[in-house]
Amino acid sequence: MHTIALRNPLKLSALVVIGVLIASSWLIVPYYVQGTQLLRSVGDNSRMIKGAGVSRYLTRSLVRSPQLEIAATYASSEYFQFVDRAAVIGNLRPDLNHVFFVSETIHRGELGTALPGVELHVGDESFAPRESSGPVNPEHHRVSVFSFPKRGANGSVIDIEDAGRMRLHVSDNYLGSERPLTFVGIWDAPYTVPDDLRASAGITPVAVLALGAGLLASVLTPCLLQLVVMFGSSIAAFSTLPGAPAAQSRNVTPYIRRKIMTVAGAFVLGFMALYMVAGALIGAAGYRAQLMFAEYSRTVAVVSGIIVILMGLWVGLRSSRAQACRIPTAANLRTLSRRDTIGTLVVSIGFALGCTACFGGAIVGTLLVYVGAIGSAPIGAGVMLAFGAGVAIPFMLAAWYVSSMDSILAFIGNHSKALNLASMVVIVIFGLILVTDNFHVVSDMIYPYLGLS
Repeated sequence: MHTIALRNPLKLSALVVIGVLIASSWLIVPYYVQGTQLLRSVGDNSRMIKGAGVSRYLTRSLVRSPQLEIAATYASSEYFQFVDRAAVIGNLRPDLNHVFFVSETIHRGELGTALPGVELHVGDESFAPRESSGPVNPEHHRVSVFSFPKRGANGSVIDIEDAGRMRLHVSDNYLGSERPLTFVGIWDAPYTVPDDLRASAGITPVAVLALGAGLLASVLTPCLLQLVVMFGSSIAAFSTLPGAPAAQSRNVTPYIRRKIMTVAGAFVLGFMALYMVAGALIGAAGYRAQLMFAEYSRTVAVVSGIIVILMGLWVGLRSSRAQACRIPTAANLRTLSRRDTIGTLVVSIGFALGCTACFGGAIVGTLLVYVGAIGSAPIGAGVMLAFGAGVAIPFMLAAWYVSSMDSILAFIGNHSKALNLASMVVIVIFGLILVTDNFHVVSDMIYPYLGLS
């Protein structure tokens, strides 16, 4: 087998390329499936029905006449879990502010160029908005956003629950009036969304599979392109027998064959478990998950990168240990296998966690719109399981293919140290990419050659 590997380098290279193509075959989905369109077609119906009900419950009509209509929506923290405004949650921070959307429509004349005056009254106190935004020169229709801090100037909490009622005053010189006209919207405690509106929408197993395929075809593609490289590096690093002399390659080939499948299984288990936990968290926590990702994603990426770098250095240290060349007993091989399986698992979880943090906004935003609104941890985990299976199956097929090729097994047995050092370099580089926040740069370099956007 050693002779085959050395005399047929072209054949060996061709076999390796085929293995990489099998591991990358999940790319068929992005090429042939419109991910965003699939996500919308599956999730929009239930999301829109639920979102409309929640929005109506939190909206008050301040005035409704043939000449003027004003409505205000209290965009509570829960509101963002059910309504498709996930993209702005990081800026509005409903965990820190009371947020209101004010809609004005005038049928006679035009609206003023300045935003209306708005005050929030809670008990005997009144508060001015800390931030406000809306269109300039709207003419007949305008939707503006007003944010009131949940803590007063002295740092005390503005407790709208204890007050039992809050009132939003909206004032402007409507319809050419000389003095500002003031209209009031009233919300009574409790302000939470009722259970009947929270009830999970009916999502079938087929819909869960479709949502998983939609994610695979859209927001997670950049992460997975680099995950393929990490998978190959892990196979090359942790399937070897450090220090094994070439003379023993024929004896250890059966062990390497089994080890490839074990390492591949550990790698797949690592990233699938991570993505399922993330899906369950988003499904259960809803908008709070997006706030956590927005606040801690950079820290998570740095910590994950450090973990990946340390594991890469361990791979290099591993190559200097002549474990197998001493006495490759069954006990020694089992100990080595356990360590390498754990190492593979850590690399997989670390890198998957890092890339999830790097693309957290897209992942969480998408799942919030199509899964978070359902408020279900099992459905969130199920969607990510369906996504993970779309990648795991090609990975395991690639591992099975590689383990069945004697030329590749012989090469691994004869070049353990070189493979370990090369894998160390690749793993450390990807760890540095996570730490320095250059994850997107690599994807942008690859995309033009794949015809993806």
